[in-house]
Amino acid sequence: MSKKVDTKNLKSTINERKLFFILLLAIVAFVTFTHLNTLFAEPQEEYKGSGYCANCHVSEMEHYVESPHTMAFSNPEFQKVWKDLGSDAECLECHTTGYDQDTKTYASPEITCEACHGPGDTMTRDPSPELCGKCHSGPYPTYDEWSNSGPSHGAAGCITCHDEHTSELRYGTPTATCGECHDSHVTEVSLTTHGENDVECIECHMKIVPADFYSGQRAQTGHGFEFIQDCSTCHNRQLQKHDVLGEKAGACLSCHGDIHELKLKLVNGDVYPLEEPVKLCAQCHNERYTAWVEGTHGSPDNKEAICTECHNPHNPVINKISTLDPIPARESAKPSSWFAKMTLIVLLEIFGFGVWINWRDK
Repeated sequence: MSKKVDTKNLKSTINERKLFFILLLAIVAFVTFTHLNTLFAEPQEEYKGSGYCANCHVSEMEHYVESPHTMAFSNPEFQKVWKDLGSDAECLECHTTGYDQDTKTYASPEITCEACHGPGDTMTRDPSPELCGKCHSGPYPTYDEWSNSGPSHGAAGCITCHDEHTSELRYGTPTATCGECHDSHVTEVSLTTHGENDVECIECHMKIVPADFYSGQRAQTGHGFEFIQDCSTCHNRQLQKHDVLGEKAGACLSCHGDIHELKLKLVNGDVYPLEEPVKLCAQCHNERYTAWVEGTHGSPDNKEAICTECHNPHNPVINKISTLDPIPARESAKPSSWFAKMTLIVLLEIFGFGVWINWRDK
């Protein structure tokens, strides 16, 4: 004999189970969505400090301690300016490692290994200029200047010239470093007085001006590498008469040609040593050159009597008497008032005579 099923209690049990299952799904969904970032994010390493890296990378650490990065935060000059300007937390993004914008805290002061290689055992190696440019921009726009320096330097990254751990030049001196790519220029300079006096490339090609954080003035780091110097910065030569050739370095290079070779260079490209100035002078002083050739001293083959034997090329005077008089300004002759009046009278008389003859014939 079959038992009678209590449908009322059965339905109640089923509803309770459905409700429990729905609540369970809701809890799972809530937990899933509230922890979605944690579930799908890659595990993050914790910052462990430079001492952790030094356990294996001893030689790299020995180089790193020589880097200015080790004093990015503790540098007395930075500390003074930073405190004077209100200890702006934004500065810590580049002067510390592992800076957290939300909590305004950092993992380590200074720029440590993990600032470039990532925290802990991450050990990424990004040698691109963009990595350096994250900090070497803004008040010190090294990256911006480099990126605008032209295709030749744009093909060379930061570590082409700088050691990545010490930040020092890879080849000791600026000239030696430049010579790795610009060997022909370095060779030319070595044969000039600049080379003999150990003038470095950066003395003419890098204008360096520190930033003024109080006024908001950005620095100039010289990484545009353009020729910016005035020759008179080092050479106390005041041009007289020849100052018509131009201003600053432009006037000097009008005679001395290319800045690297410094030989005498004509407008047609011919190059002469400094000891043979006659052809150069003749370009502008042609009448004097002709007189010199025909005179007692004259002969292009006579090396003993040349222009600079008597004339200082920068201040061409002899016994304080100028030997290159300035060319007077050319002005059109103005007729005198008397001549103008007489001319007008004569023209009027001729006109009147013509009118009288014409009237008489009628």
